[in-house]
Amino acid sequence: MRKLLAFLLLSPVLMCMCGQALLWTNEFRHRRGIDMVNSVWKPVGHQLDRDLPDKLFIGERSAFYTTSLFEQERTTLWRISPDRLRPWSFLEGKLLTMASANGVWFGVLSQPSPSRSEERTFKLIRSRDEGWSWEERGVVPGTSSLLVVSEQEVWGLGTNAFYVSTDGGQTHTPVALPGERNGIAERLARGADGTVWLLGPSGLFRISDQGRRWTHEPLQGAELQAGSGGFLAGRVGEALALRRDATGAQWVPFTKQRHRVQALTVSGDTVRVITHARDPFKDGADVWYHHSEDGGLTWKHVETGLHTRVAIAGREWGVGSNILGQLYGHVPKGEE
Repeated sequence: MRKLLAFLLLSPVLMCMCGQALLWTNEFRHRRGIDMVNSVWKPVGHQLDRDLPDKLFIGERSAFYTTSLFEQERTTLWRISPDRLRPWSFLEGKLLTMASANGVWFGVLSQPSPSRSEERTFKLIRSRDEGWSWEERGVVPGTSSLLVVSEQEVWGLGTNAFYVSTDGGQTHTPVALPGERNGIAERLARGADGTVWLLGPSGLFRISDQGRRWTHEPLQGAELQAGSGGFLAGRVGEALALRRDATGAQWVPFTKQRHRVQALTVSGDTVRVITHARDPFKDGADVWYHHSEDGGLTWKHVETGLHTRVAIAGREWGVGSNILGQLYGHVPKGEE
């Protein structure tokens, strides 16, 4: 009983101390930035006290975040530059996802159906000027992720939906693969030799010829979670591991944390991985950065102090936010 009373009396003090420690840590990071092994993520723009990011996106030439009000059918797309945050474009509807290749961005807008208010219409949109202006291309099934190959070729994945467009999104063709599609459990990725990968609980599909040809490998014993540049990442036994998609290649563990792979990018022999806890209530809400310069043979690990809204691209670009609303990143300068 005495221990309980002591805890109740001390808990406000502990909360105050924790709050002060959090503010001090944030101020330290604000001044010094976050060392991400081969780059330093500096604070970008001002700290956000409202309009916190819904989603973060980064490509070879630009970085964005989105904001929207629940009761409004409108999305604001903000451009992230090293020194400021700027409202960049306004979209009528909920922007579900974005992806880019070679400076061309595609997105999926969810809008109320003109005929029935309880239903939604999903439109594929495209920007060829780094998100400044957008054009509606075509109507697609509900989509949770996109993979852009070129200005003309884009792939979409959602619940019970998997398709490819080869005319810049004006029309789309369903891609028939065994099993049911799950836009949450499955991922799209660029594979080796110009292939597209679909990976998830059922293993790895290697798809070529714009969906007309494919092969399937179950990869038993591995829970696939991400792929990029000819590498696969996922949980193998008690560890997260990396493997080249090559005959005879072995899984190489890089962390035994109870995490999931959130993002993976590969540039030559540079491999970059973002992970976060599978169960934040049990394992904490920390986001970790894992970095290798030799194709996954040796690693360096960074506890970022950010939360789960983190995006990375290429060899060094990335952006994320902490719980206080401060964005950190090393982002392309772009053209303002």
